[in-house]
Amino acid sequence: MERQEVNFISIPIKKPDKLSWFSALTKYITESYAEDAKKYNQDCNLLDSLRQRCLEQEQVENPLVLEDLSIYFNQLSFLGSKFPSDIGLDISWYPLFSSKDHPYCPDVLSNLNYEKSCVLLRMAAFYSILGTMQSSVSTEGIRKACQHFQHAAGCLKYIQSDLISELRAAPPRDFELLDALIALMIAQAHECVWQKAVMEHMKYGTVARLAVKASDYYESFLSNCNSLVPDYWKTIGEIKYNYFKAVAQYQKANEAISSGRYGEEIARLYLAKSNNAAAIQKLSELINPTLHPSFVQQIHTLDHSIDRDLIRAEKDNDVVYMETVPQPNQLAPILRSDMAKPILPSFILDPSYWLVLTERPNDSLFIKRPLFEKLVPFAVHQAVSVYNDKKNYIVHNDIIEKNSVLEQEYQKVITELRLPYSLDIIDTLPKELLSYAEEVQDLGGIQTLNDMLHKIQNMSKKALGLIEEGFNALEEENEQDAMLSKQYGKLWSRPTSRVLTQNLLTMGTQYNDTIQAAQKADRIVQAKVANWGKAIAMLSRPSADILSHLPQLQPEDELHAQITQLLTQLRRQLELLEKNAKDRQDVEKEVKKIAEKDDISDALLSRCQELTKGSPIVKIQVEQFSDVFESYLKKYQSHQASLQQHAHEQDEIIYQLRQLHMQLNAMVSNVPVLIKREKAISNLEAAYSKIKEIRTNLVEGIKFYSNYIDILNQFKKECTDFCLARRMEAADLSRDHNPAKLLLYSNKK
Repeated sequence: MERQEVNFISIPIKKPDKLSWFSALTKYITESYAEDAKKYNQDCNLLDSLRQRCLEQEQVENPLVLEDLSIYFNQLSFLGSKFPSDIGLDISWYPLFSSKDHPYCPDVLSNLNYEKSCVLLRMAAFYSILGTMQSSVSTEGIRKACQHFQHAAGCLKYIQSDLISELRAAPPRDFELLDALIALMIAQAHECVWQKAVMEHMKYGTVARLAVKASDYYESFLSNCNSLVPDYWKTIGEIKYNYFKAVAQYQKANEAISSGRYGEEIARLYLAKSNNAAAIQKLSELINPTLHPSFVQQIHTLDHSIDRDLIRAEKDNDVVYMETVPQPNQLAPILRSDMAKPILPSFILDPSYWLVLTERPNDSLFIKRPLFEKLVPFAVHQAVSVYNDKKNYIVHNDIIEKNSVLEQEYQKVITELRLPYSLDIIDTLPKELLSYAEEVQDLGGIQTLNDMLHKIQNMSKKALGLIEEGFNALEEENEQDAMLSKQYGKLWSRPTSRVLTQNLLTMGTQYNDTIQAAQKADRIVQAKVANWGKAIAMLSRPSADILSHLPQLQPEDELHAQITQLLTQLRRQLELLEKNAKDRQDVEKEVKKIAEKDDISDALLSRCQELTKGSPIVKIQVEQFSDVFESYLKKYQSHQASLQQHAHEQDEIIYQLRQLHMQLNAMVSNVPVLIKREKAISNLEAAYSKIKEIRTNLVEGIKFYSNYIDILNQFKKECTDFCLARRMEAADLSRDHNPAKLLLYSNKK
């Protein structure tokens, strides 16, 4: 294996798995946005093609690689303003590192922000690789390397601060490395700043402050490493952590001797020696890759310089200065100069970044417009849904359900107090009784029942007559047969009529039994008519006649005036209650009509334009439409207040009704004429139920007799046909009194 030499560590390039934006987006548009997805086929295809190209390129030196990634990232940001993060698409990326415990298989999340995060991880890798490729012998190369490492850290920091929380799931294991990778990139950026300071011969204190800060970042990298990080990364981190601590102490030692602090110089040289020795010891653990020879040489050069200066310093101090050498904990801490930080690439935050890119005339995937720009943003769809929920809550909870409760209370008091029935039975006819009388009259009243009963009686007689006619015919034929048998004696040997008519006689007997049973049922119906005839006859008369025949409270009666007054008051309250109920229903109908036409979409789109100011990357939250919701929901406030007022009025009316009804009951309960009147009305109501029952019985009876008479006619015909055939046979046999013919007939039988 070829030996590799590195000075800086680069992040591995994150590898994508295949996916299809086209199928997922067109399906989501069709199912969730109620739009024609075909209008966006071109944009879906462009997004798929752009992804394929920018995620397959790995030529870091090609300047268009990062540009294509930035365009794709921006399109994903535009996409996030139009669609939810989860559109039902499984997004798969392979991990940066693998091991026995963590095999190299893709991590899958159904979240648009996961795709954005992985694109940024890939860009961070490219930035880090560019940082390692810069010249380390020129200040310009070092400046560029520092910038690339800071951009890599910026991409990673943005994932950590803005995207991980939007994944809505446990992030894949790569994201556990973000703190370590950010610290590593900033450490390497700070190393570049330190290197530039050394090349520009800055002061000892400045170089020391930069070196100790670089050491801090490498320490942070080491503390955030986990088992996924390659061992050689950790070893390099430990080498540089110790080396830069040594450099910082060595530079502070030089600063100390310049200021005449000879004891401090010796103490810091000892610290530098200890740290640098740890770095040299770790160097031996690196086999492949190894650190670049120039950096290894720096470590050894520092070690020689420390040894040389330590010999000189101790000798001078022992002979000349004789200062006390302080303990390490007595030394002032080295101040830090933080000259590197995560820097976000401009394309992440600047929505107009892609507009200033150099044109590529022959590149169809160089897209300088937001895809799906005509699609209504997802936030607006969400806002419409949220508004509809709020509206429906008001309509259903504050109007429909509340009105339903009020209606139940209304029906309850009507049922409990039997209104208006309990009032009408006192001085007029209840509506139910009037409708009963009208229906009875439409059915023909008592006269129709009598006519139907008479018809049944006639049909019953006719049925019995048919049976009797059949029996008479058979009896007549039997007598004739007996006479001929007696006349011819033994020569008359044909079967007797009794034998041949046995089946007909049995059948006729059964028919007769059935008619007898039917007549018994007829008598029961006739008894019902007799028992309820007077009441049914009364229902058959005009309502004025019915009213005049009922017992009535007379004006001269003691309680007449008081009862009449209470009835008037109760009917007035009942009218108010019914009007209140109708008004409530009108409120509900009006609210439903308003809600059906209530469309907030245009107002939300206008507000969306105000909030985004035309930017395709600004993501809108539903909460930003709250004032629009409030404005549109005001139209329901008057109806809510109206229903509340109706509820209050209904409570008052019901209270008055109950009080007045209680007084009326107490007053009429002991009035004999009203007790008789109520009983008479109850009797008429019962008669209505009976007339329906009787009519049903009569209709069934008529139907029975109609069908049965057809059967009995057939029975009679069979009897007469039999008799006719027997007569013809007898006539043929007895013609000319021919005994031979009779004997021949007898032999044939």
